[in-house]
Amino acid sequence: MWPHSRRDKRSATGIIFDFDGTLARMSIDFVDMRERINALFKRHHISPESLKKRYILERIEEVFHIVTSDDRQKALQIKKEAFSLIEAIEVEAASHSRLLPGIYPRLWKLKKEGMRLAIATRNCEKAIEAVIGKAKTFFDIILTRENSPAYKPKRESLLPILRSFSLPTHRVFMIGDHPLDILTAHAARLPAIGVLTGTGSKEALKKAGAIAVVKHANHAIDFLLKKHFRSLS
Repeated sequence: MWPHSRRDKRSATGIIFDFDGTLARMSIDFVDMRERINALFKRHHISPESLKKRYILERIEEVFHIVTSDDRQKALQIKKEAFSLIEAIEVEAASHSRLLPGIYPRLWKLKKEGMRLAIATRNCEKAIEAVIGKAKTFFDIILTRENSPAYKPKRESLLPILRSFSLPTHRVFMIGDHPLDILTAHAARLPAIGVLTGTGSKEALKKAGAIAVVKHANHAIDFLLKKHFRSLS
């Protein structure tokens, strides 16, 4: 059982982590994923070039809404096929992945100090389960593609976590490798730290509004541990 003595609202800190590229590197080929999803759309006579959304999950939802107006059953089938395809890609990548070096002992330290921890990811639950292992017990809540009320960068994607934490927003930090993570934090009025172990560049993360950009989540965690200790002194 984790200690609770430090978890009063004056000193408690919450941290929301992205997963792929932040806590782990799953080496998903997003170019290949996009091409395969586009091929799926074409098989159903939907032109990928006609779609307005940029990111894969949003494009799947866009196609679903377009097709629903004519044939809801077909729309549901396309959506099912698309999510099955990207889940297979993610699970395959997860089978060759693990948490980044140094992450596990730091998560243990964070939890020992009474911090509230969560994951907010656009990845599927099966992929997260395959990689996270025993570290799952460190997290108060894990939101995946399946159980999140919305996709990042929408503010709603973090609401279950913020309700669970029940902390002032200035005491909750977001750590992520992609500008979408930083934009999500801003939408929820949270400070965000960018890390360079994923796809986001230092320039892109800063442009999105990160209060700091560091090389590795370990550096962000060490900073927040020191900040936490200072608040307790």
